[in-house]
Amino acid sequence: MLRMREQRRKIYYLDETWVNEGHTKSKIWQDLSIESARQAYQEGLSTGLKAPSGKGKRLIVVHIGNEDGFVENADLIFESKKGEGDYHREMNSKVFEEWFSRTLEKLEPNSIIVMDNAPYHSRRLERVPSMNWLKKDIQSWLTEKGISFQAEMIKAQLIDLVTPEREKYSAFVCDTMAKQHNIEVLRLPPYHCELNPIE
Repeated sequence: MLRMREQRRKIYYLDETWVNEGHTKSKIWQDLSIESARQAYQEGLSTGLKAPSGKGKRLIVVHIGNEDGFVENADLIFESKKGEGDYHREMNSKVFEEWFSRTLEKLEPNSIIVMDNAPYHSRRLERVPSMNWLKKDIQSWLTEKGISFQAEMIKAQLIDLVTPEREKYSAFVCDTMAKQHNIEVLRLPPYHCELNPIE
């Protein structure tokens, strides 16, 4: 990031979060000189927060910005269908990539986008074999890529043939989309959200 700043490249930060319709503070500062609701009314003051009953609907929010503020018309806000648990189940690659594609058009070329490694940010263009794959599927992948192997090889040996080729076939969809707009994606190391000011 220091190198990119020295190059005076524009750096954008993106992230997602959620908020409940009934979200409110449980504690607030209050004026202790007000002794009754009537006095507050007479002095044109509020009598405090009215906490809504229940959490209400859950909204999922996605946005991107930099030191100049949020990018205009680049927000995505939608109602969660489940409303409970982790919002990451509803924020998926399809939804994220559609938003990301529209957003790239609003960003300056030669800029940087900083994002975390959420699964929906990290969908691969192509699946690359791992030890979880069936042997016949690894063999099919190697054949498709023109990589020779011997039929008697065990899975571990086949994966050894895949390993040097992994980088070539493991590009992320979002990185490829950004590259088409002359924009680079910079992924944060895991568990380092403090490096992303949008947090």
